[in-house]
Amino acid sequence: MVLADERQIFEAIKRNDNGAYEKIFRAYYRPMTAYAFRFLGNLPESESVVQDVFLRLWQNRIEIMITSSLMHYLFRSVKNHCINFLEHERIKSRYQAFVIQNETDRNDYSEFFPEPDLMNRIEAAISALPPKRQEIFRLAREEGLKYREIAERLELSVKTIETQMSLALKQLRESLKVLKHLVLFFMRSIKGKG
Repeated sequence: MVLADERQIFEAIKRNDNGAYEKIFRAYYRPMTAYAFRFLGNLPESESVVQDVFLRLWQNRIEIMITSSLMHYLFRSVKNHCINFLEHERIKSRYQAFVIQNETDRNDYSEFFPEPDLMNRIEAAISALPPKRQEIFRLAREEGLKYREIAERLELSVKTIETQMSLALKQLRESLKVLKHLVLFFMRSIKGKG
């Protein structure tokens, strides 16, 4: 439906007339979405482009100068938005392909492991704990048991488990203080098991 009085309607929009804006929206939303769909082939993306065009129309209504018809201006805006969207998607796809190709070619992952023998050093520090403390620590860390569950399994009080875990963490911090910046997340995941 082409609106015969669109120049007057646009002048009303410039004067903040919501009713005029709604009239334009109702008349052109579906045809503009169908037009965007011809470029994008995707309904949600097409609707998003059209909504963006209408939003910008309202936001910039005072500054916009329309020399032809409002309908022509809106459809041209949809076409330009679609072209920009497709260009952005093309750039995104090229970048993703570039990242995937570079990761496929990568044979050295050492940058992701700042301390290659970190786990060996942590394991050695855990093994140096007194046997009962080590058992409590491993039940909390490796099996993810809560202090209450460890207490029940080992027939000890929850307070004893808390004390032993506190001592284990203190001893491990001391043993691994050189690696403190790398081990911090490791210790935090154990602390909250109470």
